[in-house]
Amino acid sequence: METGSRTAAGKEMLKLDPRTKLAILITVGIIMMSGKLTGIEYILRLICTCVPFLLLISVKLYKTAVISALILFATVLCEGFVIPNTKGILNLMIMIICGVISRFGPGYICGWYVVRSTSVSEFVTVMERMHFPNIITIPMSVMFRYFPTLKEEYLSIRDAMKMREIGQSIKNPFTYIEYILVPIMMSTSQIANDLSAASLTKGLGAGRKRTHICSIGMTCIDYILIAAMAAMLVIFFVF
Repeated sequence: METGSRTAAGKEMLKLDPRTKLAILITVGIIMMSGKLTGIEYILRLICTCVPFLLLISVKLYKTAVISALILFATVLCEGFVIPNTKGILNLMIMIICGVISRFGPGYICGWYVVRSTSVSEFVTVMERMHFPNIITIPMSVMFRYFPTLKEEYLSIRDAMKMREIGQSIKNPFTYIEYILVPIMMSTSQIANDLSAASLTKGLGAGRKRTHICSIGMTCIDYILIAAMAAMLVIFFVF
């Protein structure tokens, strides 16, 4: 069950504590979703746009990092310089497209990085050290396994469609959607139930202190990054 929950294991150039990853995710999400297009908030948005690029570089996804950085920077720069100088329907179209990409893109990439680079054992260990109750820990640990498992289910369905040579024509996209969505919807609830049972079988709901074999600890880099995230939030809310 651990397969897919941490596909980047052993490939990280920079090993971060899961608490640092969560701090980065929360900070980037808040600033990008709520930040304005002028003043210090716009500068913070530009800084947060660099964060997904660095995170992808840390797991050696260089091509994805470059493409993502170019798209995100292009949208943020359009918000700051193109939108104020355009009018009418063109202004509206640019505002909608750039707004959706710039505000949701960095947070999505950071969340994907957290799920990709953090194993379930590491996540549960961190949640217990932060004294989160099981009512929060168990659903979130299931979530960490759910999306990779759902992706594997989709790939299996797609391979089965290729073998049977069905739903491959772009002339009828609704048929393709039907062949994909119906099996996934049928298996979604079963996947969630199986993952919940697996988590409970491993003792998450025992109500006692569990032992862990994974090594979790804060380093100097973690403290520096958390302090930087905290400083950015202070500047964002105060100034």
